[in-house]
Amino acid sequence: MEFLPKCRKNGNEFEFSKDDLSSFGIREGISETIISTGLESPNAAPIGIIVKNERTFVRLFKGTHTWENVSKEKYLAANVVYDPLLFVRSTFFDLEPSEFDYVPVHGLSLPILKLASTWIVFECADLKNTDHALVADLIPVKAGFNEANWKSLPVPNRGFNAVLEATVHATRYQLTGEEKYLELIRHYESLAFKCGGENEKKAMKLLYEVLGL
Repeated sequence: MEFLPKCRKNGNEFEFSKDDLSSFGIREGISETIISTGLESPNAAPIGIIVKNERTFVRLFKGTHTWENVSKEKYLAANVVYDPLLFVRSTFFDLEPSEFDYVPVHGLSLPILKLASTWIVFECADLKNTDHALVADLIPVKAGFNEANWKSLPVPNRGFNAVLEATVHATRYQLTGEEKYLELIRHYESLAFKCGGENEKKAMKLLYEVLGL
């Protein structure tokens, strides 16, 4: 399936000739993806890809595996994923090595997620460190899709989105212990159970187990 006519196609992989990300799910604003990094030991974590004023960049908090890998290797892969359980698992746990595939980029072997519908490998440029984070401009160098996952794309689902919001608030609750985040988690839990399916319910159950609730 040809998404970008100005890109060179190799099977289900594409090499960019221009910054056209929307065909692979990255659009204006903040696209919630799972970023995979690590040439020697693969790692995955939910992180937003920011597209603003024709600039594509990412903000990585210091002390994380993603921050460490990008600082050292200057590459990351953004995986577009529609599995709520995978979002929760990759937030709080290390994924199994068997959950990754690898793609060749500039002589390197970059990890991507097998469950991704689409993926884009970015080169990280113009890295800037602040007191709490690293900001890097993103240059797309290769993209691809998993045909099996692409054929089963879901329609917009409030339950899935509720799991994403609850997961964000769960990380904030872990950091601060503030009751307001628990209230937000419970609010989004009700949406996840009302509008979501079994995967959304399993994801919320796992999130509660992580928080010890």
